[in-house]
Amino acid sequence: MRHFALIAAGVAAVATHARAQTPVRVEVIDTAFLAAPRLVESSGVVASELVPGVYWSHNDSGDGPFLYATDSTGRDLGAVRVALAGAVDWEELAAGPCFVAPGRCLYAADIGDNRRRRARVVLYRLREPAPPNGPADTLRTVPLLDSLVLVYPDRLHDAEALVVTPGGAVLLVTKDLFGPAVLYRTTAAAGATPRTLTEVGPLAMATGIATGRLATGAALSPDGALLVVRTYVSLHFFRLNGDSLPVPLNPRRGITIPVVEPQGEGVAFDGPDRLVLTSERGEAERGTIVRLRIVLGQGPPIRQDH
Repeated sequence: MRHFALIAAGVAAVATHARAQTPVRVEVIDTAFLAAPRLVESSGVVASELVPGVYWSHNDSGDGPFLYATDSTGRDLGAVRVALAGAVDWEELAAGPCFVAPGRCLYAADIGDNRRRRARVVLYRLREPAPPNGPADTLRTVPLLDSLVLVYPDRLHDAEALVVTPGGAVLLVTKDLFGPAVLYRTTAAAGATPRTLTEVGPLAMATGIATGRLATGAALSPDGALLVVRTYVSLHFFRLNGDSLPVPLNPRRGITIPVVEPQGEGVAFDGPDRLVLTSERGEAERGTIVRLRIVLGQGPPIRQDH
């Protein structure tokens, strides 16, 4: 769904859940525009493990199964096509162990469903490819390992936020226009497909279309302990808590994203204390890429707001 451009300004130092959590804040490292002429709707992003400083991204609906390479300055570094993958509405890109083979994989999440018409959504699993050689390198195809077909247990949902944990769980967060951001889970291990998601419950974060707080992306820290869910205007940090709901580290309103983004959707960890955000161009000429530093500080717990 196209939304009007949303502007986030100011940094909010945030507090904790009532049970003695750690305050979190973010600081801007740098910002840039995305130069690749075809990368106009950057909806998901991950940091490359093979080449530090390179980031993989992809377009929203309307493009094919392409992954685009860029860096923190927004340079066009080329693209690859994922062989045998479909692309109805790619909304997220996650990274994690392959589970069905040795090594690290990328998971392209074809989970968008603005009109709530898709009975099944799909994750495409592939080994992280070597980055292209430059802007003209766009014809290479990379093989698909397999795909995971997912089914909701209750009703159809739109979703744009997904992570894969080191322990083998797929965590998906819904983006319904009205109602909470609900967490679902399943396994990334090989096995039967389609597989029905299990509802974990609503995340402790404020949501609403009027405020721009709709879950548009998620990321997991390298140690698998810290989950961040982004909206158009805010970041929400959680500690994973086994199979239970993650524990919030912020008030429900989250941290205001401290930069201007045309239509911010992507988020990824780049090391233990840095985030990368990407934006669709929205009504602007180009999308953006932003790097933030995460600062975890100690402080007295205060009551979770509502």
